[in-house]
Amino acid sequence: MSLVEKVVKYALKLGADEAHAVYARSRETSIELESDQISRTSYGVSESIYVTIIVGKRISSARVNAVTEQAALACTEKAYRMALALKPNENWSGLPEPKPIKVVPEIYDEKVAELTAEEIAERAKNMLESAREVSDKVHVMSGNVSTTISKYIMATSRGFYGEEERTAFIASLVAVAKDAGKVGSFASEADASRKLDVNVEEVAEKAAQKALYSLNLKPVESFKGTLMLDYEFAARLIQTLTGAYNGYYVWKKNSPLADKIGKQIASEMLTVIDDGTLPAGLASSSFDGEGSPTARTVVIDQGVLKTFINNTFTANILGMEPTGNAWNLLYVGPWNTLVEPGDRSEEELVSEVKRGLIVSRFSGMIRVQDGLVSGTAKQAFYVENGKKKYPVRECMIAGNLYDFIKNISALGKTARRTPFAVITPHIRIENVNFISKQ
Repeated sequence: MSLVEKVVKYALKLGADEAHAVYARSRETSIELESDQISRTSYGVSESIYVTIIVGKRISSARVNAVTEQAALACTEKAYRMALALKPNENWSGLPEPKPIKVVPEIYDEKVAELTAEEIAERAKNMLESAREVSDKVHVMSGNVSTTISKYIMATSRGFYGEEERTAFIASLVAVAKDAGKVGSFASEADASRKLDVNVEEVAEKAAQKALYSLNLKPVESFKGTLMLDYEFAARLIQTLTGAYNGYYVWKKNSPLADKIGKQIASEMLTVIDDGTLPAGLASSSFDGEGSPTARTVVIDQGVLKTFINNTFTANILGMEPTGNAWNLLYVGPWNTLVEPGDRSEEELVSEVKRGLIVSRFSGMIRVQDGLVSGTAKQAFYVENGKKKYPVRECMIAGNLYDFIKNISALGKTARRTPFAVITPHIRIENVNFISKQ
């Protein structure tokens, strides 16, 4: 009998009506870059047991990081005692019954798991050298190459038992170009995968090229025009949008989409899918945080909101079906978020812009509750009459998330994975306000 099963059995013996236990272990090796050199190497192993006890709809959780059987059982007792002191959660409807689990392929790569610290450091060195080879004007400000190997084991009093191993390889780099006293905008590039297929040299070269393109920055006057989102900014925008169709936030009245199912909320060009079953997906998993199978859910179909993402708890409150999106028994979260690509090449997207900006990075807020978008465009290029003119000194972007998705005029035909677990093409949006900071 596994430790999580022993914890569940002990919780029921104490008097719990239901119990849920998760064992998590992760091993991470990280090589960090700073100021054109490797600056630090770190290695860490962490593990924990997380126990949730339900007694008469009173729900309590406790965690212990020093994992032994004695500590796990003591943690269970603590969670049980705390539950007795709480008020009942009247919305609680019980743990889900176990359902068949289909194993998601390619979320564990032995090649990643077997990489030594020396081999990871060699990749970091290659990334650093690749950035330098682009130009002696390029300087690496920071960067990271890391691996994470994780194991999760879960058991519930409903009879669910599951375990899964996952790997991740991540590479990121921030560069800046300097020439004759001129300093460009910081440029970043990153990639992440479950598999050993991240090209660290390509990450470095892209960051270095972005840095070079950002030399000779020019101010831009305030205007209303077209905003073209590069992959990083597009991923961040869509990642924020996932909060608006999250059943937990809908229940808590933190989403303006609460009464919009079946309605057109975005351009018909926009289709968004939540997919926990994507092979090799950065956020893929065979089961969710309550032990339900993950799924592929079309959330927005050609601009129409089809559903919210839910766990059993929020689905019961909202009168909907669970979608396999439990982060734990109460909270909900997305898996891999996929934006279906369009039909335009990057060149075609740019050629149709009368006046606008291409933006790679955005520093500021994108708020779920009311859609407020306010912040600074970074790594931006001014476009006029279909031509890229010059890199732009920082300017402000002001608008609303929910207007942005309605004003999408085109999507790129090439989607790319990002470290945000969002796979997205370039997104082009009309009628956006750009405010000069000169």
